[in-house]
Amino acid sequence: MAEERQEISLRVPGEMAYALVIRTALGGVAILKDLNVDQMDDLRAAADEACDCLLHQGRAVSAVQVRVQDGGDMLTVSLEAEFFGPRDAGCTVQTDVSRAVLETLIPQVRLHCAEDGCVCRIDLTLAKAA
Repeated sequence: MAEERQEISLRVPGEMAYALVIRTALGGVAILKDLNVDQMDDLRAAADEACDCLLHQGRAVSAVQVRVQDGGDMLTVSLEAEFFGPRDAGCTVQTDVSRAVLETLIPQVRLHCAEDGCVCRIDLTLAKAA
């Protein structure tokens, strides 16, 4: 019988102070999903960087939605900004820097951009410990 995919989700206000809530939740997820300590630390650090990237652009963010998808051997964590109101002069995030930091921590990183160029979702995918 094929293993069912499991999803965990969390929605927090779009403020950097709530990155700690996301870090704490991902620490619990890492334990439940049998990640090793190094993977857990990298995932939590990557979540901080992803929150920083999503929240410091030219758009106001009302909330950050976190989804964890268990694909068996792989675990994908998606962090998505829920934008509201008009955008400022333009997206000011330096996606190259954020991508470089994230890729030093997580093997597979994908940044999704909205039509205005702001990063709206970041997917972090890593292999679960053997």
